Amino acid sequence: MVHAKTQRRKEFLSRSLKKTLLSFFILQSMCFISISQTPNQIINTVNQRFNKVQNYKADVLITCKIPSINVNTIKANVIYKKPDRFKIKSTGILILPKQTANFLFTSIADTTAFTAVKTGEEIIGGVKTSIINVIPNQDTSDLILGKFWIDAARGLVLKSQLTTKSQGTILIENIFGSMIQYALPDKMLFTIETQKFKLPKALTLDINRSAPTNTVDDGKGRITLLLSNYVVNKGVSDEEFK
Repeated sequence: MVHAKTQRRKEFLSRSLKKTLLSFFILQSMCFISISQTPNQIINTVNQRFNKVQNYKADVLITCKIPSINVNTIKANVIYKKPDRFKIKSTGILILPKQTANFLFTSIADTTAFTAVKTGEEIIGGVKTSIINVIPNQDTSDLILGKFWIDAARGLVLKSQLTTKSQGTILIENIFGSMIQYALPDKMLFTIETQKFKLPKALTLDINRSAPTNTVDDGKGRITLLLSNYVVNKGVSDEEFK
């Protein structure tokens, strides 16, 4: 009798252990599936965050460091209105790539317009990012290849490298702070190829082309945007874009 009870207890414990292990493996599988996102799903973490933005305004301080050119720091204002209206207002001559802040969002907004491939992972500032290469499906775009380092957990593009037909390769690094909930950066650093970058024709009227003696020409120009005083989703009129 005692032996029979012991045997039943062993069988019960065995079944319980099997159920526990099965539940554990199911849970592990579910976790694995949830983190194994496709490239488009990773891109959509950024789109979902930026989709919260209907419009915004911000002040921006633009600093340029380009070999052989002296340019004063410029104060400007940026305006955006969904889906793709974007404008920078300033009193001076702006030296900026066509691929400004909102280009990052417009270039990846329609996941059917490109082929996305995950090529690896990289730690940036202590944050794990997925590296996603984006190739436009049509040759009509100025973008040849986009490479995005995406923090999928927060839906942020920490860095991007854009290979374009008109301006060569542009590297963009983003730092987020006050408007991280909307994926809007507080700071953007553009690194451009000076030989391929097209400078404004009126540039010679406002700048001194003699470079400082301590300037090292590495063929790269660096443009820094500091954005502040964001006003998000408070309304922007169409008149402001005229």
